[in-house]
Amino acid sequence: MALFFIEELTFAGMFGNIIAIASGVGFAVMALLLRKQKDGSPIESIILGNLIAGAIGLPFMLISPPPDAAGFGALLVLGVFQLGLPYLLYAYSIKRVTALEAVLIPVIEPVLNPVWVLIFLGERPGPLALVGGAIVLGAVVVRALIALHAGKVRPIAVP
Repeated sequence: MALFFIEELTFAGMFGNIIAIASGVGFAVMALLLRKQKDGSPIESIILGNLIAGAIGLPFMLISPPPDAAGFGALLVLGVFQLGLPYLLYAYSIKRVTALEAVLIPVIEPVLNPVWVLIFLGERPGPLALVGGAIVLGAVVVRALIALHAGKVRPIAVP
């Protein structure tokens, strides 16, 4: 992931880079802890985590101007389709994958972001970003193939 940022790494954006790294580490810790409680019900932990995040963000929301109707609509759509539904699917799947897969699979999303930016905005990622993306995607594929070959997972049957 570091290869994504190294080409345009500046001290001016260092605080944002530190926050991004902390966010990634936090997500990895969450995935490992959810996997650890796989025999329980990880959805309660996800709900509690989001309630805590909401409580932390509430003071900032109160000092900001309220969004208009379009803003509330966007918040609703993002809350349901970007956070709610993916968290439900993640809580469901966490019981069925290894801890490594629980961390590696979500990494595909930030790796593919430059692809979407290229397709929709025409902005080309730098060579190091492409190398970084290839490394991450390659690691996910190799890990899946090793697990499949070792008999730890079964291929998904397509009806």
